[in-house]
This record gives sequence, structure tokens and C-alpha cells, in this order.
Amino acid sequence: MYPIPTNEQERLLELHRLQILDTAPAEDFDAILQVACQISGAAQGTVTLVDANRQWFKARIGVASQETPRQEALCAHAIMSDEPLIIEDARDHPDFRDHPAVTGCDKVRFYAGIPLLVRPGVALGTLCVFDPQPRTLDPGVLDMLRRLGVVAMSLLQRWEERGQLLEMLRLVEDQRRDLKIRERRFQHVERLARVGGFEMDLTSGAIQWTDEVYRITGRPIGMLMDRTNIVSVYAPEEQPRVRARMASSLESATGIDDVFRILTPEGQEKWVHVVSETEIVDGRAKRLFGIVQDVSERYQLEQELRTAACTDLLTGLANRARFNQLVAEWFEANDRPFGLLLVDLDHFKQINDTLGHAVGDELLRAVATRLMRQTVGFGTAFRIGGDEFAVLVDRLDDTSDLGVVAAGLAAAMSAPIDVSGHVLCPRVTIGGAVARLDGTEAETLRQNADLALYHAKETKRGGFIQFHGTLRTSITKRFNVVREVHEAIDDGRILPYYQPIVRIDTSEIVGVEALVRMRRKDGWIVSAGDFPEALADVHVSRLVTERMLGQVAADMRRWLDDGLDFHHVGINVGVTDFLDHDLERRVVMAFEAHRVPLRHVAIEVTENVLMGPGDSDVIATLQSLRARGAVIALDDFGTGYASLTHLRTFPVDVIKIDKSFVGQMLTDPSSAAIVELVLDLAHKLSMRVVAEGIETSEQAHRLQRLGCTLGQGYRYARPVSAAATSALMTSFGKRQAPQFFGDCLPLDERVGAMGKA
Repeated sequence: MYPIPTNEQERLLELHRLQILDTAPAEDFDAILQVACQISGAAQGTVTLVDANRQWFKARIGVASQETPRQEALCAHAIMSDEPLIIEDARDHPDFRDHPAVTGCDKVRFYAGIPLLVRPGVALGTLCVFDPQPRTLDPGVLDMLRRLGVVAMSLLQRWEERGQLLEMLRLVEDQRRDLKIRERRFQHVERLARVGGFEMDLTSGAIQWTDEVYRITGRPIGMLMDRTNIVSVYAPEEQPRVRARMASSLESATGIDDVFRILTPEGQEKWVHVVSETEIVDGRAKRLFGIVQDVSERYQLEQELRTAACTDLLTGLANRARFNQLVAEWFEANDRPFGLLLVDLDHFKQINDTLGHAVGDELLRAVATRLMRQTVGFGTAFRIGGDEFAVLVDRLDDTSDLGVVAAGLAAAMSAPIDVSGHVLCPRVTIGGAVARLDGTEAETLRQNADLALYHAKETKRGGFIQFHGTLRTSITKRFNVVREVHEAIDDGRILPYYQPIVRIDTSEIVGVEALVRMRRKDGWIVSAGDFPEALADVHVSRLVTERMLGQVAADMRRWLDDGLDFHHVGINVGVTDFLDHDLERRVVMAFEAHRVPLRHVAIEVTENVLMGPGDSDVIATLQSLRARGAVIALDDFGTGYASLTHLRTFPVDVIKIDKSFVGQMLTDPSSAAIVELVLDLAHKLSMRVVAEGIETSEQAHRLQRLGCTLGQGYRYARPVSAAATSALMTSFGKRQAPQFFGDCLPLDERVGAMGKA
């Protein structure tokens, strides 16, 4: 007899509420299970839902039946606890050696079942893997299985949010793939790269294939091959290229090294990498030989990664990176005018604040869907910011056409929509500009559309304004801001404020981050967020960075002379700092002038630096600074448009998890899972992690349990002046054994007026 939980009726009500029993297979559950089997090495596995008298499989590998009686189910035991049930050898287990699953036809010996918990104490089923051979489960693999269980449970609960959860699955798959690459010295990945050989006598035309080539192409092994049916293996668009390659082999020693699309007799599409050389005898081409490698999975994965890098995860629209790319392509085409519409969702912050971020996210998805439908046939929609969208409009015959398109978009947006029980009538404000008429380059087009949108929000919210020359008066404001910052630079009123970076476990200050501040003429200190227009100016940005480098170096020299112990001081640099290709020289000169070793310097860059122009120059500069001893930190990780693949080529020592994930990790399972994955990934890549935006002791405690050792945020201190920072490091630096952190007041409240300077 199988055990029955004390809350069985409650559990069954939750299970039936999902209405998932007896539904068709789903690719996402199949993918989760496939990853679980692959990382555990088990031959069999299921995503199991335990019903009243049966266990039913939403996904299964190596299992013939769709369901089995509950009394034959090890999963019936696994749901009795919130912790995984691990049986390394059932024959030696006193509780399970006589279980039907062990003694029956399946003869299960190894079993690992992860409870699918709708909440603590209520398990709907399991994510389980099992095998007829005993085995020991590595703790790291068990941790991965736990996380896959969290993803599987989220999929069960939130069908409408499958897109976000699939992205989490892709992150897990990326990590699994990275681990496979690291293990390929002792695990050959033939399933991803099957290879066969071939040769062709160029005199007689005789062709020989190995069995693997037949299997790759889907042809019967031993089938007689000649030039005609070899060409027929390739997709129609590839065949002229293949014929030309074969002909060139007869005339020269030119080999082949290229990727082709082929079709099997059943119509299955594959991608193969063909590499060949020509054998020359007495000056004549005699034999063509080489290999054929099935690279279909790699090709598809690369396509998915390229798509993901250009797609907004929340809405499915193209993202800012794709927007920039397409604008550049359209300008390069230079064949006809096109338009840009910037669409801003009105009062979105109020909706987020009053109805919650979940409702806000659903509203963004609904607006994105309407934009996508409305622009079919004449344009492309993008999400380029939190509540800001863009539409590139093709086929403009007249500048007035842009207003017609904008009116159609606004009308489509305004229809009432039910969002989680709230009836909302979205309203948008639109600014637009026409390329080739209003501007001559991409940045000018964007600035013109920005000016139009800004003017529309100020004077015609909910309407549309198209850029015209008189709107240039709005630029006056920006000029004023740039002039104010320029004057502050000349007057020495640009200065660094420092925010401590602490060890979460011991609360020691181990470093600080330098942040740009401006002292206005009235003495008021403002952050860089108050003058972003000025920092967007390349010249001003360069001067600000130069000023910061010099002052930070001088402050560090004083701290070193005073014997203060700190690891690094972080300095932020942006895209504009790399444009003149002299950032390395400027950094080195600034710190050499004050005799500060670069081993104390952390250069912080955000993800948009990766996606900006000249990324190869950026990497080269950072690699050079790193070689000189500087640490490279990737700031605000997870908010930009870089993919995880950049971590393989980008010289990164430290990952700083963006505060948006830290702030929501206690309430949002997706944010928590992402934080865990980043920490695990950083550990495996030997990178350090700093969690940004820690504001509560609960967040600090959760991060510490997850293995995060370094943190930063208002929980510890707000940014303060160099003098206040000296006092903080004296009181709470490495040499102390502080017991001030934990549940006591944050640093900025403990240092009084000094901390709030």
C-alpha cells in the first residue's frame, strides 16, 4: 500500500485546479526532463503528477506507459516530503527493496525524485529520474535538479507566463552546454557533431561514403552514389553552389570548407559542415576526400541565441539591439524615406505602483501584441525601454503618412483590455520623425523622434507630434544642462562619492564604488541621474571621466598612506570612454601620477558596452588593463542586451547582479532563480559576485545562504564623500572584527551627518 499525505484532499484539489491531467505532451516539459536525464546520466525519467489512484506522466523518457497505478509508484513516496527522495540502490534499501517498481519488470535501482511543491507541504507530483543501474548523485547535479523542479512547478502554475519560464530553461541549457564543453576532454560529444568520411575519384567519378555519411543524409547504407544523386542530397538553393564546387575540384586543388543545408528523403532539414581537400598526382587533380559533420543542433542553437540576443524577453518584440541594427541597415540601403515612431505608454508607473508589477508586465505584453498586429505589412515594432516602444515604418510616400500610421496605432492601443480582472484603456503618446527628410544619420533620426515625443508628452499627452524644425528650441534645455556640467568641471565641482562594498558574512568593508556627483553653485549635491543629457555628450563625458580618475586616484593615495585596508575601488566607464581608443592610457597615467597600483582598481562596465560599436576594441582595452593588474567588473548584470555567451570572450572578473533582481528575489521566483543561476555560473567560471541594491536584512540573509559573499546597497550605506568614506573604512574596515551589521541600523544611519554628506 502506498502512503497518503495527511492533506491529501487539499493536494488533489490543487492538482485538479490546474486542469493539466490527460493533456497532450508539451515541448517545454519534455525539454526540462531531457536536461534532467542528461545532467544526471539516468536512462529514464518522468514529470509525474500523482492523482488519487494513479501517477500520470506529463513528460516521459524511457517509459512506455502514459500512467501507472499509484501503488506501483516510487513518486507516491516522494511527495510525502518537501525534500528530494534519493535512492542510490533500491536493492540495498530496507524500505524499497520489495517495492513493485524494484521487483517488477522495470527493475528500478536508482531513483531521484524532486517534489513539485505548489507550497510547502503540498506536492502535486515529482520531477524524477531513474535507472536500472545503481548510481551516486553529485550534489551539484542534485542542486540543478532542484532548480529544474522549480521551473517545472512554475510551468504548471503559470501557463500564460511560459515564455519567461522557457527563458529560464534556456539559461539552464546554456549552463549545461557550457559544462559539456568543459568536460569534452573525457566525454565525446558525437551526438552534437556526428562525422563521416567520403572520397571521390575525379577520373572515374566513383564515390565512396562511410556509413555515418549515409546516416547523416538519411540514405540507405550502401546505396550507389554518383554526382547526380549527391547533388540531390542538398537543398535546392544549395545545388548550384555544390555543382560549382565539384567542377572547381577538377580544375584546381581548391578544397571545400563550408556549411550547407541538406534535405533527407523524408524532408527533414539538416545543416552539414563539409571539409575536403584535393589530391594532386602529376599535376592533375585525382581524388577528392574529406569529412561531413552534422552541425544541425549547433546551427539551430546559434540561431536561437542570435534570436534571443535580439528579442525582448517580456514581450517577444525585437529589442533595442535589433532596433539599432535595423536602423543602420535601412540607412545603408538608402533607397527611400522611412519613418520612426517612438511610442510611450502613459501613466505606466502609476499602474505599476497601484496594481502591481505583474499587472504592469501583462499590460506591456498586451500593448506589444497590438503593436505587432497593427504594424504587419508596413513596419517593425520594438521594445526599447521599460514602457517605451518604437516602430520603424517602411513604404512612406509622403511625410503625412507617418501621422496616419501613428493615428492607427493610438486607436488600436486605446481599446479596453482586461488585465488580471482590471479593465484598462491603455493610452500612448507618440513622437515621430522621417529619415532622409529630417535627418541624415541614425542618431539624428532618434534625436528628432525623441524631441517630438518629449514635446508631445509636455503639450499633447495621448496624441502624436511629428518632428519639425521649431522643436529644436527644446534642445536649448539640453545645452543648458551641458553648459552647467561643463562649468562644474571647470570649477572643480565634479567629485566622487563612494558607496561601500561589504562582505555579507562578516560585514567588513572590503572596497568601494566611486560614483559621479556634481555640487551645484547653491551647494546642493546631485547625482549623475540628474544630468544624463550632459553625460551623453562625448566631450563632456570624457572630461567627467578624466576628473573622476584623478580625484579617485588622489583619494586612494591618502587611504593607502593612512594604512586603510581595502581591496578595490570601482570606477564606472561607459561607451563614450572607449570612442577615442585611449582609455588605457588615461587610466594608467591617472593612477601612476599618484603612485596607486592598478591592482586596487576595478573598472566597471555595463552590458550596453558589449553591444555598442567597436566591441572588439573595448575587449582589447579591458584585456590590457586587466593584464596590468586591474579587475574588470560587469555592472548591472541582467538588464542589458548581452547574452551569456559574452562571458566566454569578455574579460570579466566580477559580476554585479543588478538591484532589480535582488530587490524582487524574496517575492518573485523568477528573480530568485536568476540570482541562483548567476551565482552558480559565476562559481563555475571562477568569477566573483557582488549583489547590488541590498536594502533589507532578509535580502542579505538569503544571499548569504545562496553563497554570495559580497554586497552593496542602502542596507549598508548610501554614497558618501571621500572624508566620510575614510571614517567608514576606519570604523568598519577589514582590520576590525565588526559586529555592527546584522539586524542593526544601516551604516549611513550609524555615521550620522557624516554618512549623509
